[in-house]
Amino acid sequence: MSSAPGQAYYRITVKREGEGIDRPAGVVSTYLHDFVQVGSILEVGSPAGDFVLDQRSDTPVVLISGGVGLTPMISMLETIISAQPEREVTYIHAAINGSLHAMKDRVADLAQSYSSLRSYVCYESPGEEDKYNRSGYIDLSWLQEIADVNSEFYFCGPTPFMKVIYKALKEWRVPDDRIHFEFFGPAGSLEE
Repeated sequence: MSSAPGQAYYRITVKREGEGIDRPAGVVSTYLHDFVQVGSILEVGSPAGDFVLDQRSDTPVVLISGGVGLTPMISMLETIISAQPEREVTYIHAAINGSLHAMKDRVADLAQSYSSLRSYVCYESPGEEDKYNRSGYIDLSWLQEIADVNSEFYFCGPTPFMKVIYKALKEWRVPDDRIHFEFFGPAGSLEE
């Protein structure tokens, strides 16, 4: 789910997993991209898990996503915008480049419309036409420049990305109760 709850629709965001040297193409993602159209009816289950936004708080929020990890972050962002439009939000997304950055126009539109939202983009290998705030990787020094340490931090992405973010937040001495994350796939450990 990549939309705020309570809407008259459900939006899912699925990256097409193409065939690679050591893996077949994703069965579900290929089907969704090749055969499902707007208006298609799909039988799905309810979202599950405990990675949820604390809507009782008005503490500033920092949402950090890497690649496909943006799915729950977009849902959280849209939830804040609809339910707590004055709540300060810093949204940071990391991708390889602009061609692999899903929903960039949606987030840019929200950032234009809501003064409480600041959006930042980090591309590992930006293309010539890409618009971004940082090239390379997210690190502690950049987080300290753009985020408030007294925020609630939510992050999701590939495990190596999450380990870097977690380590940076721990070095910054962000308390454990303000660090929230979710694994895509089997749960693991972010401790090294």
